Amino acid sequence: MKYFALSGAALLLALTYCTSPNASSPEEVARQWQAYIDKNEFEEARQLSAGEALRYVEDLANYNEQDTLEWENNVMLNLRCQVLGDSVYCTYHFEDELGEPIPGQLALKRIDGRWLVWRTFFDTPVPVDSLDTGEDLLFKNDTLNDVLE
Repeated sequence: MKYFALSGAALLLALTYCTSPNASSPEEVARQWQAYIDKNEFEEARQLSAGEALRYVEDLANYNEQDTLEWENNVMLNLRCQVLGDSVYCTYHFEDELGEPIPGQLALKRIDGRWLVWRTFFDTPVPVDSLDTGEDLLFKNDTLNDVLE
């Protein structure tokens, strides 16, 4: 009987760890963040946001206080994320009503071991082909330790 109790406790601990924000991949965080935005669940989106993305969520929340439109489910298609030190650059697209692709970009930053959406808009595409020099990192104080190990 004690064996089953210990096994159950170990399983519960393992499941808790695997579903915690610290265990989430950048792709999972990006998809979850977008799902919260789509459903107007701004408090949950705030928990996955920092920097410019947090201001974006705040603006959406303030705007949507008067919005009575139903939410829509935007599926991130062809989501690709490139790790650049302590940041991640993700590209994807949505399909519009006619099935045409609408490109999107997100940047995530690792803060206290968690991936958080940091940036949602870019003036130009972020170059991801110079990891050897570290000159094109998304954020000034990024490190390349995770990339070069």
